[in-house]
Amino acid sequence: MAKKGRFSEFGEAIRNFWNSPGIPSFIEILEKGLDKELFFDPDRADSQIPKEDLPIDFRLRQSGFARKFYEKLFPVSHVFRITHRYGREFLDNFMPLASENYIGRGSYKFVYTLPWNQVVKIGKSKLPSDPIFGSLYKEVQNNLERYLKTEEIGLMHHLQKSAWGESKRDEIRFKFARLGLERLHYWKLKSLIPDLVLPTRFFMGLRFRRSPLGIPVVTLTPCDNQNLLPGKHLKEFIRLNEKVRQNPIQDALFPKWKLNFDTHRFGIINKSKLKKIALDFHRVIEVTRYLAQEEKLIFDIHSENIIITIPDFELKIFDYHVFDEHLYEPSKENPSPEVDHINLIKEFVSSFELG
Repeated sequence: MAKKGRFSEFGEAIRNFWNSPGIPSFIEILEKGLDKELFFDPDRADSQIPKEDLPIDFRLRQSGFARKFYEKLFPVSHVFRITHRYGREFLDNFMPLASENYIGRGSYKFVYTLPWNQVVKIGKSKLPSDPIFGSLYKEVQNNLERYLKTEEIGLMHHLQKSAWGESKRDEIRFKFARLGLERLHYWKLKSLIPDLVLPTRFFMGLRFRRSPLGIPVVTLTPCDNQNLLPGKHLKEFIRLNEKVRQNPIQDALFPKWKLNFDTHRFGIINKSKLKKIALDFHRVIEVTRYLAQEEKLIFDIHSENIIITIPDFELKIFDYHVFDEHLYEPSKENPSPEVDHINLIKEFVSSFELG
């Protein structure tokens, strides 16, 4: 109860902080320190993190025949950060891309490694009916000036002026509102567990593909970038050696396994590091519970969103989405949807056998 009260007071303090006069804007707070955190020297030949040390879920990398054929016809080339300067659109921060640098896809983004030990995540096209666009999206949509930089709003208006038709102008606004939504999701977690959430810069991107005729195919889409850390997804530490009993149909089509942490999977992990990981997981549980109970939001945490770094064995969260409680489908076993996520973490931590 004390913890719940603490998080509630903290949330209230954040809201008061935002609304106080003379306080830096949301964007200024969010971007503070990112230049230092994400700095790289393009003239320095950084050694690349070996592919075997990357937190890659190879099942996420696989694409169907249609997608592979499309990638062959229209190979990805590069992405720019696009903003508004000198009265027109302005491109900077060139990021070269190639199919061999593609390391994964989530529900909302494609992920590519960059030559300087960073990743860029390129937003997929989404319809407004997607459950991610709930109450937080409405908050952003109604207050764009809070969640977008001045030059981003300038770019949005500039692009809308040259667009043909109302639907195209609406589509442009939708993409910029989605950029603001990504920032708000990030802030929801970063403000509560700052040391566990990877520093992330969100920006509007211009992604280029090469067509068979040599004509570039250009897409305006929200993007973000992060530093690349050596480590493994949570599921890569898991032994699936004990099946959970279900009915025969579920056993055949949707098998479930008891999660066990394999402490020897990537070398011997001492107990002090396991205790630190367990403590951090309990902090994630408290944040998940707080968001569900106090703000009716579901922190969509999965094993693909969490990595444990190597060789430090620290817990890091690198993907951030929260959904409205009523838009997130609970399981039959747990009518309150956040319980699924909490139980997954608890089961994982209990396999550490720390007592």
